[in-house]
Amino acid sequence: MTIYLEMPRLNPDLGFRFLKNKGDILTTPHWHREYELILITNGKVNLGINDNQYQLKTGNMAFFKSGDVHYIVATPETNRYVYQFDMSLFNETIVEKIHLVNKLNELSQVSLFWDDKINDKMKEILLTIANEEDSDGVDRDFVVEGLMYTLVTLMIRKLPKDDEIQQPKINIKSKAILETLNKVFRFVEVNYQEKITLEDVSMTAGFSPYYFTRFFKKNVGQTFVEFLNNYRIDKAKWEIINTDVSISSILNQ
Repeated sequence: MTIYLEMPRLNPDLGFRFLKNKGDILTTPHWHREYELILITNGKVNLGINDNQYQLKTGNMAFFKSGDVHYIVATPETNRYVYQFDMSLFNETIVEKIHLVNKLNELSQVSLFWDDKINDKMKEILLTIANEEDSDGVDRDFVVEGLMYTLVTLMIRKLPKDDEIQQPKINIKSKAILETLNKVFRFVEVNYQEKITLEDVSMTAGFSPYYFTRFFKKNVGQTFVEFLNNYRIDKAKWEIINTDVSISSILNQ
């Protein structure tokens, strides 16, 4: 699976960010140091976390831990709320005293495994945060911080751990789509600096160029050429920010 580092721009005064995302565009496989929760507010969504694939529907949630490779397949007419945070949101002494990072990293990651009552409590908190983020009250950050303390406390006390659950069987059609996209993403990751033809990537996916074109557009929300160009631009941005390679060398790759 392709591994692309994302650097979310959290509120520097809070260590938190809230987003509303539509589902018509693929969220490219990526990872980040920040933790992330998503709440599906409309429709059914196929997503991958590391080597596992899931299908979530309205009201379901997913939890991406620091360093998890994750992606969400384009699904028109779906919506989700996104909550990103890092440890700067919490008191440093408390984080260390209760070993918060270790406790979060032990948790299972999709609400398919969580108790319904806990799901309802978490959804209520997440929706309250969303409402606060839509307001312009002077106490908004204070309220959001308090709600996040409550939410994370509920998670580490009540959610099952990874080793306590059994992975569900994903819909065969959804699994086939995700596995095919994984092949394409891996191919792009290895070869994005080289010339990639539609015939090359279609062969990797096991499709004819005509069928692959339709398949990719339907499930990613953009053409393969658009995706490849955007991927190359994102890679170049990352290298400019995180390496000592000159801009001219990066542009000539």
